[in-house]
Amino acid sequence: MFKAMALIATLAATLAACGPARFDELSYSVDVDGDQRVALFTCRKSSSGQCVFRFDGNASPATATVAVNETGAVSGVGPGTSYCSTSGGDGAMCQAQTLQLGKQTIRHSKRSS
Repeated sequence: MFKAMALIATLAATLAACGPARFDELSYSVDVDGDQRVALFTCRKSSSGQCVFRFDGNASPATATVAVNETGAVSGVGPGTSYCSTSGGDGAMCQAQTLQLGKQTIRHSKRSS
């Protein structure tokens, strides 16, 4: 009986240490105008309520934070510009991307414990 109770207690402690699973989700569209050197980012869905974009080079702003269902503009960018996107939530990774001419829709999701 004692062994069974000790086993249950050990199992419960192990499972409690795992914590709740987190789900990081990000969906946005980007429309790049190469002639104007402007990109419009529309945040469609984010587990944190916002989409965060970070840029290399001469982008202005260098970091753009856009709320869900809102659009933000970044100038000084064009096809080939490197950037990364994240939900900005705890533990969220910034996913590397390269801008392409025209409009794209991008989705990322990750489940972690």
